Amino acid sequence: MIVLVLFMILTAIALEKAVVKRALIAEQDKLQVMIYSLLAAVEQSRDGLTITIATERLFESRLMTRDSGLYAVLYDEHYEPIWRSASSTESVAWKGFPKAKNISAGDWEFSSQTLNKQRLFSLAFAILWPDTHDQLNRYDVVIWQDASDYFSQLDRFRQTLWAWLGITIVLLLIVMYLVMMWSLRPLKKVSLEIKAIEDRKQTGFEQKYPTEITPLTENLNILLSREQYQHQRYRNAMDDLAHSLKTPLAVLNGLTEGVLLGESELVTMREQTARMNQIVSYQLQRASNSVGVTINKPIDLVVIIDKISLALEKVYQEKKVKFESALPNSILIRMDESDCYEIVGNLLDNAFKYCRDKVRIRCVEVNSDEIEFSIEDNGCGLNSFEVDRILNRGTRLDETNEGQGIGLAVVAEVVKSYSISLKFEPSTLNGLKVVLLFQVVS
Repeated sequence: MIVLVLFMILTAIALEKAVVKRALIAEQDKLQVMIYSLLAAVEQSRDGLTITIATERLFESRLMTRDSGLYAVLYDEHYEPIWRSASSTESVAWKGFPKAKNISAGDWEFSSQTLNKQRLFSLAFAILWPDTHDQLNRYDVVIWQDASDYFSQLDRFRQTLWAWLGITIVLLLIVMYLVMMWSLRPLKKVSLEIKAIEDRKQTGFEQKYPTEITPLTENLNILLSREQYQHQRYRNAMDDLAHSLKTPLAVLNGLTEGVLLGESELVTMREQTARMNQIVSYQLQRASNSVGVTINKPIDLVVIIDKISLALEKVYQEKKVKFESALPNSILIRMDESDCYEIVGNLLDNAFKYCRDKVRIRCVEVNSDEIEFSIEDNGCGLNSFEVDRILNRGTRLDETNEGQGIGLAVVAEVVKSYSISLKFEPSTLNGLKVVLLFQVVS
């Protein structure tokens, strides 16, 4: 705002100087026309040795009007007046006019001077004129004009210019203030909504904003939703931790009921203690991870699947599961390794647990940076209602097997945090098919 006011003031100063300069040039041009008219009226004196100006041939009436404010004088080479206009006689002290500078023939001299408290413009012109003997003599033609009207008009122009400039600046400041207040209204609404969010009266920005503010509020809403999701994820992780520790704690409690512990009981206790430690470490790490912020190094999905499938074939060796794998040599994805074990381990474990005798894994390249990874079994399958139920925490369809009903819920949460698409479809093996869409690292 201050810069704009300074710019307008400097513009007004430049405009004033340009107008003054142009007006002075116009005054000089008018006086030049007067001098040309005087030269047009030049004639030889009677003796032929000097020149004079024929008054009757002058077209400017002010030169013949006494005290008109326009005066002309013709000087000889000694700068003595040899002719003066009728306007400069008697009451006008033309002898008091300052002499022009010693200018060369053919040159002009324009100046503004004050004489007897009267401001005047003067223009002098030096000429060489031949006499009857063809001898060139120097003459100076000087014309004076009263500049009172010029300076009075200039003063009125300056007053008008600065008055309108002041009015314009005041109006501009008022308009800028109103525009600024109008422009800041959305930010005031933002501050009020932030206060409401702090007071827990609302969970995000609900009002409509201009297109300039909308990206800000949308990004803040995304940030708030992520923060709420992270908070809920932390609480869920703590619930997972509590549920996951129930079975190992029950085993330990059963071992402590006896008076003496054998070697096998001690081994079991060590295994369950190690399992609890692993569960606590993983769940705390998963709860503290920032959603969508951590940048993980690429891991090989094929290596993880091989490790999990080998372990599950040993666990379910009595079922004699036929495991088919149609995977490339390597699939690099950017994910935390523990989260990948959690997703693939839960899904493969369910496939081995609920299949009749066959599990199949396939991988299809969707485009250059995405693959579709699927796990199928030939079990009983699930309908859409059952799929929705098993994705809820603590819900189990099979009450005969061990578990807390949180495995697939954890899978759903993890894939959501990585923006991985998760779908359940009927399998061509007449069982259930789980499809995951991974972003691969090229």
